[in-house]
Amino acid sequence: MNPRENPGTGSGKLSGNEAARKWAVLALKIVVSVSALVFLLTRMDLRETLGLLAGSGKPMWALALLFLIVSQAVTTLRWHILLLPYGFILSRLRVLKIYWVGLFFSLFLPGIVGGDVIKTYYVAGSWRAAPTALFTLIADRTIGVAGMLVYAAVGLAFTWRALPLWLSAGVAAMIALFYPVLIYMPRLSVPLLTLVGKLRNIPGDSLFIYWRHPLPALKGWGLSLIVHLCLVAAHVAMGHSLGLQLPVSAYLLLYPLTSLAAFIPLSLNGIGLREGAYVYILGRFGVAPEPAFSLAIMWFSIVLANGLLGGAAYLLGGRIKG
Repeated sequence: MNPRENPGTGSGKLSGNEAARKWAVLALKIVVSVSALVFLLTRMDLRETLGLLAGSGKPMWALALLFLIVSQAVTTLRWHILLLPYGFILSRLRVLKIYWVGLFFSLFLPGIVGGDVIKTYYVAGSWRAAPTALFTLIADRTIGVAGMLVYAAVGLAFTWRALPLWLSAGVAAMIALFYPVLIYMPRLSVPLLTLVGKLRNIPGDSLFIYWRHPLPALKGWGLSLIVHLCLVAAHVAMGHSLGLQLPVSAYLLLYPLTSLAAFIPLSLNGIGLREGAYVYILGRFGVAPEPAFSLAIMWFSIVLANGLLGGAAYLLGGRIKG
C-alpha cells in the first residue's frame, strides 16, 4: 500500500479550545525563553561578549558552518534510507530539498520540531497521509540521538569529574537505559504510543518494520556517527575561534548535553535553555560566562545561516510537491 494513499487521521484542524491552549503554551514558552536570556545577560559583561564575537576567527566560523552543512546532508541520506521501507520512493535530491526547507521553516515555527511538520507534509503529500511519514521522522531523530549518545558516553568517560555527581550519574543512566528501551520498543509500544495519538492509527506490523528488518536502522545509526562527528568538529572549530583551551573530550560531552537541553519542551525552540546549558557546562570546565555565551550565540548564528540556505532552496527551487 502506498503510504500517500493512507486515509490517516483527518485534516488536523484544531477546535477553539485546542487552539487557545496551543497559543497559551506558546506564550508560556516565550516567557521562559526571554526570562532565561535575561537571567544570563544580567550575569555577564555584555560588552565583553560582543567583543569576543567581533574578534572571533571568521574562517573558523565558516568551517563550523561547513561541518554543519555536511552533517545535514548526511542526515538527509539517513532519512532517505529510513523512508524506503515504508514505500516513500523519493529521489535523494528531493529528500534533500524537503529536509533543508524544513530547516528553514523551523526557524520560524514554534517548537524545536516545528520544521518536522513541513517535512512530514511534503513527504506524505497530504495531512491525511502524514502519520507514517511522521513516524519515519521520529525514527530518524531517535536514531540520531542514539548516535549522539555514543559521543556523550566517550566524553563522559574522560570528563565526568568536571561535572557534579547528579549530572554525571544522570547522563550515565540515560545512556545506559536508552539502548535497551530502543531495542525492546515493540514490547513497550502500547503504553508509549498512547503519548503519540497520531501513531495509534498505524498498524503494528507497519510500525515496527525497523525491528523486523533492522538493516536500514543500522545504516542510519552508522550515518548518525558521522553526523555527530561533524557537529562536534563544528564546536571544536568555534571554540578555537574564541580561543578556548578545552580538550576534545569536553566538546564530545558539550554538544550532546546542550542539544538535549534544547529538546526540553519548556522554551521556544530551545532558546534560553540551550544558552544556559552552554554557560553552565562550559563553566564546569573553567570557561567564563562571556566566552561560553559567545559560543552559544555563534552556534545559533550558524544554525540560522544553515536554515536560511533552506529558505533559498525554497524560493529559488520552485514548489516541492509534484
